Amino acid sequence: GMLGANGIVGAGLSIALGSALAHKRLGRTAVAVAFFGDGALAEGLLHECLNMAALWRLPLLFVCENNGWSEFLPSDKQIAFKLKDLAAAYGIPHTSVDGNDVAAVADAAAEVVAAVRAHGPAVLECLTTRVRGHFEGDAQKYRDPADMQALSERDPLRIAARELARLGIGEESLEAVRARVEERIAAAVTAARAGTDPDFMAAKADVYTPAEAL
Repeated sequence: GMLGANGIVGAGLSIALGSALAHKRLGRTAVAVAFFGDGALAEGLLHECLNMAALWRLPLLFVCENNGWSEFLPSDKQIAFKLKDLAAAYGIPHTSVDGNDVAAVADAAAEVVAAVRAHGPAVLECLTTRVRGHFEGDAQKYRDPADMQALSERDPLRIAARELARLGIGEESLEAVRARVEERIAAAVTAARAGTDPDFMAAKADVYTPAEAL
């Protein structure tokens, strides 16, 4: 399941590490997956998690969404190494894939997950592009306008649509898929707006040991 998210760069890595440790200790076949961006490569926590995952051979897959940007600067202006070299330093296998190609990512992920189950941690680096800014309202004036205009051609949805068309999937079928997606999104928004606020006391769940259990 989804173990939650937070606004701290790379903080989900240690949560996934703990999940992977639990899977191993309990004899499960499950794999924990930690998603992070290339901006997290400068975080000490990543190095610690890579080390512990390798040391204990945990079923943990590190997935890096490398879009070449760390907030407002190109990543190569902040990071002095490549992720594949960092993974190699800890003896962890590294696989690189075109992160904008849905089919390529699915194939690579299936292969890497199987290897993680059998041998321990691995790194999957998805090379992609960042279309929107670091935050909503970010005008990205620090980027070359010419580069920005070319980004739409690397849109994963457009790439997937072109590939499906090449395989003989007609535009009518693609439009039907788009319509179903729009319906699901609209239904989710409607359900969320019709819902009620959660009980505030639920925020304490799984944080403290109940007094009666002490």
